[in-house]
Amino acid sequence: MFKRRFKIINPTLWLALVLPASIFTTAAHGERAYKWVDADGNVTYSNRMPPESIKHERQELNNQGRVVRVYSAPLTAEEKAEAKRMAELAANKKERARKRAIHDRSLLATYSNVADMEKAREDRISTIEALVHLTSSRVKSMQERLLLLSEEAAQYERSGKQLPFRLHSQITNLRDQIEHNQQFAKDKKIETEEIRRQFDADIARFRELTNDEPDSPRSGPSPLELAANNPNIKLDRHDRTLLSTFSSVEDLLFARNEEIENIDSSIRQAYDRIDTMQAHLAELSNNADEYEASGELLPDNLLREMKQVMQEISDSESHLQDKRSLKQKVLDQFEQDIQRFRVLTASN
Repeated sequence: MFKRRFKIINPTLWLALVLPASIFTTAAHGERAYKWVDADGNVTYSNRMPPESIKHERQELNNQGRVVRVYSAPLTAEEKAEAKRMAELAANKKERARKRAIHDRSLLATYSNVADMEKAREDRISTIEALVHLTSSRVKSMQERLLLLSEEAAQYERSGKQLPFRLHSQITNLRDQIEHNQQFAKDKKIETEEIRRQFDADIARFRELTNDEPDSPRSGPSPLELAANNPNIKLDRHDRTLLSTFSSVEDLLFARNEEIENIDSSIRQAYDRIDTMQAHLAELSNNADEYEASGELLPDNLLREMKQVMQEISDSESHLQDKRSLKQKVLDQFEQDIQRFRVLTASN
């Protein structure tokens, strides 16, 4: 049994002088010889592999003592998990590069110059501003309607009569609609700023793509290598993931915009669903008005449907709020990551 501390200068000479004669003779006849180091640092040579040796890296030697093949030690559970994580990061990076290439082709196919992009940006913003103005007018009308219904409800209270369910549901629905539309207007103003940021990034990319000089391949160290070589930076796991996943700040911006667009799509769907259900509740309330005007009691099925729609509106509002919170969380995280990426990749 030999310790790692011995330095082997000439593998052939060492085998001839030190290894047991049986191992050297076996290797000389073309049979396999193996070398491995156990957990205690002991170096072992043998023409047979005992079961415990599979826990360590092994080397196969020829009759001159040269390594002809290396058998890696099995990965630990932690190493397997890390390898899987890195493979997923590489796959995500490849997929993002594919989508980025599609986006680049779309930019070049859609716009002829920067002026076209600036006009498209202003057109989209103008459309949203018109929608915000229309929403504000709608809110004003609903507030006037709510004032009339509140006065009617006050009369019931002054006379000591019970407030009719249809009046209660109308007031509740109007208040929800006002709040819903006011939030919609705020979200659209935020969307306007996001459109500006998106077009700024696209315009910068368009200029890069349409440069007369062909794109030169990236050279030099990768972002991870650059940060690892900086003695003033201590990398944690999140830093390594960040630098392994993204190649530049532009990649981060592209990923952020893609993720935000997916969330915005869910938000738009939630708004559409709420608008549809509120319109349906307004129809049910009108039906309830007709019953009360004729002095009839509201049918149980109508009451149940109104309550169900009101619950669905409440659930959808909660879902919408969750999506808004998620969007803000994503924006905050990307902002932190962009700032951190710039620090990590700054010149030494």
